[in-house]
Amino acid sequence: MGTTLINFVYATMKKRLNNPRSRYWLPAVLKQVTTPDGGTLTPLRVAEWDVGTIGGRHGTTVSGLIAENWWFAVGSAHRRARKVKAQLERDGKEVPPDLRDLPGNLDAFTPRPSAANPFPSLSFSSVEIHHLPNASVGDLTGLTRTADGYRGTVRITLGAYDTGEWEGKGLIRITCGYLLRQEVVATDDPGDDSTGPLPPTTAVVRGLEGVSWPKQVVEGRGTVALTAHDLTFDVRTTLHVSGSGSGRVLTARVDSVDVAADSALSFSVAEEDLTIEDEWASSRMVNGWKRAAIDAIESDQAAKELKAAMETALSAPAQRDEFSRAVTGQLAAVLDGVLGPVPAGALPVGGSGTGPGPVEQYLFDRVRHAVNSPASSFYPPAVIHSLDDPGLVPYRIPLLDLGPQSIEDIELSAVRLHDVTVHGLPNLLIPPEDARLTDDGIDLTLRLGRIAGRPEIPGTRGPDGSPHRVPEPPLVLTGRFEAVFPPSGEDEDDVLRGDVTASLTRPSVPAGLVFSGPDADALEISLRSLDLELAPEELTVEVTTGDLFREVIRSLFDSTEVKTVLLRGIRARTAARKDEIAAGLSAAARDIIAAQLTQ
Repeated sequence: MGTTLINFVYATMKKRLNNPRSRYWLPAVLKQVTTPDGGTLTPLRVAEWDVGTIGGRHGTTVSGLIAENWWFAVGSAHRRARKVKAQLERDGKEVPPDLRDLPGNLDAFTPRPSAANPFPSLSFSSVEIHHLPNASVGDLTGLTRTADGYRGTVRITLGAYDTGEWEGKGLIRITCGYLLRQEVVATDDPGDDSTGPLPPTTAVVRGLEGVSWPKQVVEGRGTVALTAHDLTFDVRTTLHVSGSGSGRVLTARVDSVDVAADSALSFSVAEEDLTIEDEWASSRMVNGWKRAAIDAIESDQAAKELKAAMETALSAPAQRDEFSRAVTGQLAAVLDGVLGPVPAGALPVGGSGTGPGPVEQYLFDRVRHAVNSPASSFYPPAVIHSLDDPGLVPYRIPLLDLGPQSIEDIELSAVRLHDVTVHGLPNLLIPPEDARLTDDGIDLTLRLGRIAGRPEIPGTRGPDGSPHRVPEPPLVLTGRFEAVFPPSGEDEDDVLRGDVTASLTRPSVPAGLVFSGPDADALEISLRSLDLELAPEELTVEVTTGDLFREVIRSLFDSTEVKTVLLRGIRARTAARKDEIAAGLSAAARDIIAAQLTQ
């Protein structure tokens, strides 16, 4: 089976994970995921993200904008200082030393980013990522076998829905505080059109309150809300089996959460979503600062670092452990829902078949437990009752032709059984040791007539509303017989008729099941083989007839030859209908799985 089985299970669950009406809908599942500090993903909180230095084109633009805005502040401080100096001179008062050498203008200088630290730095605090659970799953790719299971990558697309509780939340929003820093200088005006970083001037200008001459680290603080666009993650996951023997469990481990390499991730900021804590003297300075801050936040460098920060937040070991626990819990819920829970120590062991891996072996053992547990919807007595095309409770065979026979020198030209009805098929078990995995399915042996005590069959209802019960063994076959004597002379055939009842003691039916289909909703089961194992001496036949030849007929049906022919006829008839039975099993399995996954 290999990767085919894992892909089958994933394809089945992918539909449910992406179906808002399913209890496995991914947004609902992710809302239950906790964070290492006991929080949730709604929102995911991170103390700090340090974007660091923003270089390149964006860094140059931002550093220039900050330098220009700082120069407005320097100019305002210079004008205030000039006014103070002038007023003191008019009042005949002494001018302080800081103002005595104040130049009349600053035209000899120009603002620039510092040559020592030419680029701005950006950091975020009190980060909250909103709408993370609003996600859908894509294909499972790169599925490979490992020593203890399988490894593959699942594509997760965020902002997947814009309806219901997620209406208006189709984009990921990040709210946080920000700190933008830039070292700027007043430098000697080079007298050209250059804009690059330069060292500070050696000229001394004093008396400029509120600014630092000739160098200052400008800091801008505030709050901001970013919008993430086209955010897609690749989640690398390992599926393996933990424990041993009957205590095994299927476990998922999230190994990494990375922004998809082909994701066109970008971040945007609306001007109204950015605030500035400081009180600025002029709207011109506020607008300039906002342009600088937004340009910094929307820069390629910031996007790169924000991407890395999100990956770190989601892929940190403690958070991956939380994701792993959530996925493992969902796997357990799915298996328990479809196959029924397994009490401690009840999981079958051994009888693996053709060398399956640990995951296939575990899933196979869950199936083996399910078909032997009355609590499971796959309990054979319940499945037999659920089939209606063909119906097996009871199973009807219109005609079994046993051909010509002879007994005690009496020749019969034909012996036929009509309206044959097989009673007791729900008394059926598939012991764990009688099932084994094959490359494309399961080989198993159905054991009939092994359940005693007439227990109830869960999930079934009789005419009075109470559950059906498993019929007592043995398997019973009833019908009408006719024995045809050959004509003598001008006489017509003489036909002897009566009733027949046959008891089959603990018969077995070996079968080979083959599974196909991309997922459980399209599951097809075919029967590679379907046979009846029963020796003639394990078949007891009783006949009822009022004819003078009743003892002859009894002897006829008690003979090994006739029993052999009768068993051969049952085998042939059953084999001829195996495709119908397989179709019924397919429909039943699809219905059972669909019902359990929607409860």
